[in-house]
Amino acid sequence: MAKSAAKTRALIVVLGDQLTHKVSSVALGDPALDVVMMAEVADETTYVPHHKKKIAFIFSAMRHFAQDLRAAGWRVEYVRLDDRENGGSFTSEVARYAAKVNPHRIVITEPGEWRVAHMIETWRALLPV
Repeated sequence: MAKSAAKTRALIVVLGDQLTHKVSSVALGDPALDVVMMAEVADETTYVPHHKKKIAFIFSAMRHFAQDLRAAGWRVEYVRLDDRENGGSFTSEVARYAAKVNPHRIVITEPGEWRVAHMIETWRALLPV
């Protein structure tokens, strides 16, 4: 583990509405140097009422995209909603995986929602990366 963690250039965070190889964070990444992280988090299912089928559809699409990335040679760290260690928020999961893979930087494509963008801005003060 320490060997691969030392080689991690970037932890690339992919959000549930960014499921394409063309998203800038993935397109500019390198499967040999970077790790992709995706997380199903409770905060994103409860901030406003969502239909259960919509949540299931998004999580299914995320899981399939993670498989697609793995097939393309990426190391993907994927957190399922029912994972015992899931902290329930993007911030807690990014912090957990940053500690796990020891990246030099965290890369994320700008989100489409102001609420998520604001949360990401707090990472600079919270994370030692």
